[in-house]
Amino acid sequence: MTLYFLKQGWAAEQLENLEVSCDFNASSEEISAVFHITEPSVKAEYSGINQKVWEDSCAELFLSFGNGFYYNFEISCIGCVLAEHGKNRFNRELLKPETIENIKVSSTLGNIPFGIKNEKTTYELSVKIPKEVFVFDGSKIDTVSLTGNIYKCADKSLTPHYMYLFDIISEKPDFHRPEFFRKL
Repeated sequence: MTLYFLKQGWAAEQLENLEVSCDFNASSEEISAVFHITEPSVKAEYSGINQKVWEDSCAELFLSFGNGFYYNFEISCIGCVLAEHGKNRFNRELLKPETIENIKVSSTLGNIPFGIKNEKTTYELSVKIPKEVFVFDGSKIDTVSLTGNIYKCADKSLTPHYMYLFDIISEKPDFHRPEFFRKL
């Protein structure tokens, strides 16, 4: 596993009590990530597959195998997953719920929506994405050509924030920027 540390972006001032690291590993069988997160407030309102989890406290993996397309896996702090595939932010195709159900997610916050906690919260979010989920790539993981970026956001929390591993140059938050993906 490789340990990565995310940076705050698009903020006039850096938020206190906001730290994220990610243990990341890619093999031919699965991609796994363990997020270690501390944030000043936490939000968990969504509970289903392919919902607007970026509005909650959310960790994200954007992954590409060098073919001009990428997957975005957005995982809420209680393990709800949104997964899509496409070339850019527009015209993305949602992965089918039965495909997403193969993703194993666990959170030390549990899996029940709790609304908003307006207090410093530390938790761990573990994600395992097996090769079968990469249906647009023949259910294979090409670790040689794997690029991407790792993100953390909370668009509608009491302390909205946007974090990334690899720098993104844009005026406003925009994670759908494959030109800034790097080797993972």
